[in-house]
Amino acid sequence: MSQPAPATVPAPASAKSGGWLKAALIGLLGLGGGALGTYGTAVVDRVVKPTKPVANFSVSADGLSLTCDNRASGVSGWWDFGDGTPLEPFAAEQDVTHAFAKSGTYSVKLTVRNFVGDENERTVPVEVKATSPDTSPKISAFAVQPVSTSIAPATFRLTAEVAQADSCVWDLGDGRVEVTAGGKIDRLVTFEKPGTFPITLVAHNGKFGAKQSTTTKVEAPRDGTTMVVLKVTDTGNKVERITTTESVAVSVPGDKTATAFTKTLAARPGFTVAEATLGDAPASLKNLKVEVSQDKRTVKLTGVWGGDTKATNKAAGGSDAIARVKLTQERMTPQPASITMVTGTFAMVGQTIRTDLPLPPAPLGLNGGRREYQLDIRAVQAGKSMTVLQSPQYGKGPLAFPWSSTQQGAGWTVTYNAKIEGEAVVVTAVQSK
Repeated sequence: MSQPAPATVPAPASAKSGGWLKAALIGLLGLGGGALGTYGTAVVDRVVKPTKPVANFSVSADGLSLTCDNRASGVSGWWDFGDGTPLEPFAAEQDVTHAFAKSGTYSVKLTVRNFVGDENERTVPVEVKATSPDTSPKISAFAVQPVSTSIAPATFRLTAEVAQADSCVWDLGDGRVEVTAGGKIDRLVTFEKPGTFPITLVAHNGKFGAKQSTTTKVEAPRDGTTMVVLKVTDTGNKVERITTTESVAVSVPGDKTATAFTKTLAARPGFTVAEATLGDAPASLKNLKVEVSQDKRTVKLTGVWGGDTKATNKAAGGSDAIARVKLTQERMTPQPASITMVTGTFAMVGQTIRTDLPLPPAPLGLNGGRREYQLDIRAVQAGKSMTVLQSPQYGKGPLAFPWSSTQQGAGWTVTYNAKIEGEAVVVTAVQSK
């Protein structure tokens, strides 16, 4: 007469994932006792503890079309392309393609699982642009004009209107090569030495280019000339902002008495979360709340599972419910000082000796921008330009407008005044005995 099998001891509530499956398999196979049970446990361990899934993939974009090279491991999962379209199921060793409706930056996320519920995910930012293969950049209104005179140091205003270009490359002909954005261009460039300089503008859009060129001549300084040199220094922080929609997967709770959940989203490296709002969510998720951490580096999504766990229709890849959170993230980086030099020669305008120096536009995208000025009065003697007056002097603090200073000589005095009028600094000179 055979002995009754020993009673099965229930696993503690804190048993690791896969414990229930191991117990079920051992019971099903009849491997519950003695050495045979020990052997069965080792066998089942290799079954219920598979390799952790790895969400690995690379991306390549062509216009609005994206291809994901799937290098992930797992038995189920889903692709989220971050544009609000339905999730696409993951299939092992199968690449996927996706067409976006419009240009922009999107967060493409892959989530994979093995058959015991271990999960891994990876998110890759992707920028797609709608381009037309027959579209080339257009350059119009290209001009180079002196601000005052062409006597060195001479400032020229460079203007152009550039369409259908991502960037513009300026070759100033004196060894300087600078890159600007397209659109309406209005910038100031100063040549400190005399010479003839070929100035070339090349506009690019990634596949095509357009070019415009001209030549400008800067003359040598002339004796008796009095010039004003204004140096404008802009400093500040560049703020980069991105807005994405992140998908959060919430699994069906195994314990009906523990339906509350908390999910955490991390900001991108170097970014902080400026704003987080709840997007769409299924009816099975109740009391949803989005909260940004005090350090603004994470976002917490909390809520309660309110659906019927038995009747739940699982979404692609085995996710039970998908909630979407809209994140606006920003990154602030100090920018190198931008220095623009503007020159002008005094001339008689009516009854006033003056020169008007146009102010350069402030650099775009700066937060907490600060502008400082330096003003030099230079006189040309024996073919050389010499500074006769400078403000501010070293250690005297920043220059503030309106400004006034005096230069004195044997039996004469010149008073210089400067103030900002609109988009220019107007400098006047009054001579008296």
